[in-house]
Amino acid sequence: MNLPIEFEKKMKAFLGDEWDDFLYSYDNNRFQALRFNTLKVQSPEEIMRILKVLGISSDKRVSWANEAYYFDEKVRPGKHPYHEMGLYYIQEPSAMSAAALLAPKPGMRVLDLCAAPGGKSTQLATYLGDNGLLVSNEINTQRSRILSQNIERMGIKNAIVTNEDSFVLASHFPGFFNAIQVDAPCSGEGMFRKLPEAVEQWSMENVAICAARQKEILDNAAVMLKPGGVIVYSTCTFSKEENEDVMEYFLERHPDFTLEEMERFWPHKVDGEGHFVAKLVRRGSVNELDAGYDVCEDSCNKVEDTGLKADRKTKKNKNSKNRKNETKPALTKENMKLLSEFLDETISENMAAWIKNSRLVMFGEQLYRLPDMEVDIKGLKVQRAGLHIGEFKKQRFEPSHSLALALKLSEAKNVVKLTWDDPQTTGFFNGQSVMLSGEQAAECKKGWALVCVDGYPAGWGKVNGTQVKNHYPKGLRNKI
Repeated sequence: MNLPIEFEKKMKAFLGDEWDDFLYSYDNNRFQALRFNTLKVQSPEEIMRILKVLGISSDKRVSWANEAYYFDEKVRPGKHPYHEMGLYYIQEPSAMSAAALLAPKPGMRVLDLCAAPGGKSTQLATYLGDNGLLVSNEINTQRSRILSQNIERMGIKNAIVTNEDSFVLASHFPGFFNAIQVDAPCSGEGMFRKLPEAVEQWSMENVAICAARQKEILDNAAVMLKPGGVIVYSTCTFSKEENEDVMEYFLERHPDFTLEEMERFWPHKVDGEGHFVAKLVRRGSVNELDAGYDVCEDSCNKVEDTGLKADRKTKKNKNSKNRKNETKPALTKENMKLLSEFLDETISENMAAWIKNSRLVMFGEQLYRLPDMEVDIKGLKVQRAGLHIGEFKKQRFEPSHSLALALKLSEAKNVVKLTWDDPQTTGFFNGQSVMLSGEQAAECKKGWALVCVDGYPAGWGKVNGTQVKNHYPKGLRNKI
């Protein structure tokens, strides 16, 4: 690989005797891994079964992450039905270290500030379970949509996806979060093997620009953290200017923080592309039993005293027209009737009550269930406001794909059962109808049914006799 000359000079000086080993690492194949979604796959026996189906060795574990395994290039887990159902997330191995270092507890308020495409957010969600709040933010609109799709695929119920500048969020959420992940935009030196364009775009000028942006984002993150809270800062670059130097700047500017851990994952020392992680803790204490609900009432709430900066070139008014969420906080009687009919016919009693006895909000005709932990999203640009339940159409309610992937087999009354190696499974993911055997047709009622593969939800179908009409989203088809 032809590396930039300035990059080579800088890294030679930084690494000293390790430079040759570092350089030789570029000649190796890049490492790939998948991390199981423990919101769905929980038993060790089931993980072993899935690994066997995929042809992945259970011996090749990623040591710094829960239930994560390396796989060879010849294995293609991204083309398997299990991937589309959100049973695992494919992620660069060393990138898994950041969320593992933050490791939030259930019940916490957690922010992933630079979240797309969603690897760290989906990992953080497994620590929270269904108990707590995850706000996943991405400043780039297109990337925020990809983030939202991955939140949906993994069946996460308690996440809000926003598309905002960190300055806007800091103004909106002072002293609100217990834990914040900042996987900062960087010069991407750890991506050189994966993305040749990262080599072409690298320059010392860009390193300096990235470092300035990282400092601004961290300043804004500090405003949003409670006393006793934790920020984990990470990058996929090797530049000291974007890592240790940023930590030095932050600690000088914020004397109420301490640096508890800092580690580099070098590609010549670990099986990964490389990562930098640092754990920053704010002094103070939070009652663990009330971790998500107490309010910071000291100077961390005073936005004007924190040196807030915008990480965009301009600071837009958060109350401008394009920022407003035109939500309807309550359902009409007619819509509640349509929803209740669907839930009573299709969903288990407990799950139906979980949906109906909650804070429901309308975005146009789209129905969302907000997370149990109260959060104000008014005035923010929101891609996903909790769990998308479905859409009201002419005299009917149509369930969302998000709801399907968030359910468990036991939470559906009407189920179409397939196996991963059934040809009809591939057909379902490509938009084809499913034909039921006589036995299955006798078990399934007419109407909405949850199509499951090996016991995991794949999407919705509509049963009519021996035929199940496909309702798998058109934009997700033809990936297997």
